[in-house]
Amino acid sequence: MAKQKTEFSSFGYIVVGIALAVIMLLNMSLLYLNYASANKTFSTTSTEMNLINSANGMLQNANSELVNMIAGVGNTQGHMNAISNLFPACQAKMDAYEKLGIHNELAVRRFRHVRAYVSAYQNKFEQYRDQYTEILKTNDSEQIQAFQDSLKDLYEQDIAPLQTAATEMLVATISISTTNANKRTAESSRNMYLILAVLAAVLVIGEIAVFLAARYNKRASEEISRKSAQFAEASSKLMRSREKMEDIAVSNILTGLKNRYALEQDIGERLATEQFNIAVFDLDNFRSINDTYGYDFGDEYLAQIAEKLKEEFDQFADIYNITGNEFCFVFKRTVSETQVIRLIENIVNVMTAPYTILNLTVQLTVSGSTYHYLAGDCLNVNSLLVKMDNVLRNAKRAGGGQIFQVMNI
Repeated sequence: MAKQKTEFSSFGYIVVGIALAVIMLLNMSLLYLNYASANKTFSTTSTEMNLINSANGMLQNANSELVNMIAGVGNTQGHMNAISNLFPACQAKMDAYEKLGIHNELAVRRFRHVRAYVSAYQNKFEQYRDQYTEILKTNDSEQIQAFQDSLKDLYEQDIAPLQTAATEMLVATISISTTNANKRTAESSRNMYLILAVLAAVLVIGEIAVFLAARYNKRASEEISRKSAQFAEASSKLMRSREKMEDIAVSNILTGLKNRYALEQDIGERLATEQFNIAVFDLDNFRSINDTYGYDFGDEYLAQIAEKLKEEFDQFADIYNITGNEFCFVFKRTVSETQVIRLIENIVNVMTAPYTILNLTVQLTVSGSTYHYLAGDCLNVNSLLVKMDNVLRNAKRAGGGQIFQVMNI
């Protein structure tokens, strides 16, 4: 009997030992797989973000070159050559990103939009480049100058919206990748803590086995924590970058007012169904301020006017700084026609008031156009602004300092 008991005990120890060994091997395998998965997630996400950020950077560089070309800074042909080289490099980064083939459906849709906007941006630029090349062949200085003078309007109407949209879609793609990576990292962390719980149970059965497993687990845990910390820091930077880019996309950095793209977002869907009052004002001969006192002086002048406009009229209208010295007011629904007339007079008084900058007092007149917009008058915001700008230019041609009304057609 004693012999049988001893044999049973020995058999039991063997079974327990084998069970412990199997559990340990299983836990170590799970830890290794979890670590490998987390490491792969971090590596893949880093690659995705580097590719998208590189593509975005090249797109921003191309836009900067184009803006400098329009502003007349540097050599026009040099800018065109630089932009021509940046687009293939940007496309190569996006090709590499697409070949990773691990994006979710939403990220794929956003990225397709990116490619469409970038391709449209590139096609527009190549059209202007080819047109400029043909004009250069004529050696007609007047045609060349006329083309260069038209670039600003072409950029604002055709290229800038495409560049902004592509940037927003790139930021959205980064945000989606970040969110997915965070989910995968969180899942890896949950799996890790589950495995740790199993290891803690095994500790009761075999101290030696737990000790060995703990050493292995500690190294794996430290590595995962380090990777998680690195990823969290990268994610935080990307989120801050996204917020800054979103702010820049819809606001004027100098005046703090919303810009033309914000105007398109705010009233684009209202054009077909609503009526409202809108007005555009432009300082007469503002260029003389920059030419006489410098751009810093002119910037401060505009900033003071914008601050005063916000202070006086923010409760009555949404205010936009749609170009350098051009301001747009979309009056709220609660403002009556009679109030609009008085408010326009007050706006003119504020903008034509004397302002003191650096101990110098300056005062300019203002031209403008007002429009009682009726539903369906215009197809889009661009056509609405073109109509108002044409009337505003008529006011300037009439001597300036006048407000003309856009007639409904």
